[in-house]
Amino acid sequence: MTPAVAGESGHERWSESTAMGTTVQLCLVGEEPDDVRADQAGELHALVAEVDAALSRFRADSDVGRLNAAPGRWLPVGPHLVAVARAAVRYRELTGGVFNPVGGGSGLELRARSGDGWQARLGPGGSLDLGAIAKGYAADLVRDRATASGVLVSLGTSSISVAGWPLVRDRWRIAVSSPWEPLTETLGYLEVGRGSFSVSGLRGQRIRAGEVVAGHVRDPRTGTWARTDVCAAGVLSEDGMLSEALSTACLVLGLERGMGLAEQLGVAALFLTVDGRALGSPRLASLFSLRAGVGARLRELREQAGLPVR
Repeated sequence: MTPAVAGESGHERWSESTAMGTTVQLCLVGEEPDDVRADQAGELHALVAEVDAALSRFRADSDVGRLNAAPGRWLPVGPHLVAVARAAVRYRELTGGVFNPVGGGSGLELRARSGDGWQARLGPGGSLDLGAIAKGYAADLVRDRATASGVLVSLGTSSISVAGWPLVRDRWRIAVSSPWEPLTETLGYLEVGRGSFSVSGLRGQRIRAGEVVAGHVRDPRTGTWARTDVCAAGVLSEDGMLSEALSTACLVLGLERGMGLAEQLGVAALFLTVDGRALGSPRLASLFSLRAGVGARLRELREQAGLPVR
């Protein structure tokens, strides 16, 4: 753990760990050194590891691993799986099935056990992958457990939750990376006081007309890899699991239908398109700004690709 650093308005501690297949970064901010103690940071990192142990599909002893190994059987599961599975059902319905972590055309059932605890059953032939939505869940869990006056937790930079105040600014500044190969620098920044931001997408894409195959996300409506005109979609909301579900859904749906979904649900959403545009939902306008020169560079790249420049 890194030592606490004192600033003009308080103390800050950054720390890192590895869990859920990625790097977990945590920043705690407080008025006094005791507000950002190393043992508190350690407990919060251990909480992410606990979620990983319960929900990883790569661990045979996790709740997800056991369900995948025995579809059709009722098995005891812990509170992390119950919380995330319930949210997954809500967001599957909210997106019309576009977000669906259960593969194979089966469902996932939950029931309370007599006495205490829960059981779950995965339908025959089904497979469960809660990886993305579990990151949003873990990030929010850490944010809400922290006692510091300011907290930022980032899982692989694709799931970020913040609350309170950073050390030297009025709001947290979240950098947004470029999915386009010719433009490698940070595109711009979200300025956020509290919320959960998730990004789903691809990197190293060539700016061109048409669509791209998102080879890590299946379209549940077709069962094939998603074809979309969006390289990356980011969603900011109050709920990390909702942001994860909607960023995935917006990537699969593409610009027009994804923008419609974001506006319908009243969330802030950012769309980075295959043809080199950065477009936001109405709620995003006051929160996101491009870095100086990025807009001009995108227009130049679109012109080089033979695309219309507005």
